[in-house]
Amino acid sequence: MRYENVCSLLRTNEYLAKVVAMRWGHLISKNSIEALMMSSLKVFILLVIPVVCCAQCIMKFSDTSLTMAVDEKRDIELIIMNCTRKQNSTFKIHIQHKNNLMVFPDFIESNESIVSTRVKIEVTALDPGETSLYTESPISNFSSHKPAFAKIDIYRNQIIEILSIIIGWTYFFTWTVSFYPQVYENHKRKSVVGLNLDYVVVNITGYATYALFNLGLYYIPAIREQYAERYPFSIMSVLPNDIFFGLHGLVLTLYIGLQCLCYERGDQTISWFGKAFHYAAALVLIIAASLCFSSYILWLDFLYICSYIKLAVTFCKYTPQAVMNYKRQSTEGWSIEAVLLDIVGGICSIVQIFLNIYNYNESWAWLLENPTKLWLGYDVITEFVLTAACMEVLQIRRIWAVSTSPSNTCSCYV
Repeated sequence: MRYENVCSLLRTNEYLAKVVAMRWGHLISKNSIEALMMSSLKVFILLVIPVVCCAQCIMKFSDTSLTMAVDEKRDIELIIMNCTRKQNSTFKIHIQHKNNLMVFPDFIESNESIVSTRVKIEVTALDPGETSLYTESPISNFSSHKPAFAKIDIYRNQIIEILSIIIGWTYFFTWTVSFYPQVYENHKRKSVVGLNLDYVVVNITGYATYALFNLGLYYIPAIREQYAERYPFSIMSVLPNDIFFGLHGLVLTLYIGLQCLCYERGDQTISWFGKAFHYAAALVLIIAASLCFSSYILWLDFLYICSYIKLAVTFCKYTPQAVMNYKRQSTEGWSIEAVLLDIVGGICSIVQIFLNIYNYNESWAWLLENPTKLWLGYDVITEFVLTAACMEVLQIRRIWAVSTSPSNTCSCYV
């Protein structure tokens, strides 16, 4: 808001006070009119001045997340809006890692008369890696300045990039489909004997917290603002397929839980492990929610705590099932198709991680920055090892039983 507009508002305020004095002057004392004018001025100071002072110059790139090949060139636009300057200004475009990227032009001159504009920027990828663009301007020329930011990933080989995308969709598909064999197995047998109830209830909790994390980050504006304030130079990592996968997993695990209530389950109950895990998870969530309501932590932190609970579920949910299989010396009731699909998904996930490390020239420390995805793949492979060990024990016992049976001994001499 310009100075002329402020003066106009002041004159309007004075005019209204005079009208009140002329119309109702015989009913209102002089002191009351002065008090009315002072109150009106206070309202003006409290409501109008902050708007004038907090007018924000907004800059943003037309694309905030780019994936490019080495030596590829691409044009993006820098959009400048609502910039009221006191004098001519220069916007500088900075590159986080200059050996990865080159931009032209790397600065933009703008005169005082231009309030909003769009400028084309040529971006050239040099070396594989991850980098970012962000703007900087003379803050003294602006009442407030919101910089532009764009994240750019540069890969070295197109074939490896396509292969990585295919593998990514493969493990997404296999993990999505892996719920259905167990549902069909329970329905066909009209029984859940052999399916560990701890595994079922812990899995429900895991997908409930995972779905809550994705929905909160994607749909709640207040939490998205908290994320933007904490990580100003970062792109929201939650995508629609993450939301679909979380909700789909929650619905299917809830349906399996309903099957456990309706079908024959023998003497199976939820053990101390399942109860203790849920008591601990509930306590953590209650404390976190209380801290949020007391403004000690943000709701963004609450969602991160939900994601950590999901990670804990992924770490331990297969253990009760593996122990139960070993004790029963049987895998009947536990769908082997679901296990195989989980294993394929986990292997694909880990393969994609290592392909991306090579193709984007990432250091091995990148694994420590992405523990959740790595642990998902590792835990599924752990499930494979436990299942294979259990099946191997069963096979050895069957061979031993057959070899030592009287009927088998007699038949050898026939």
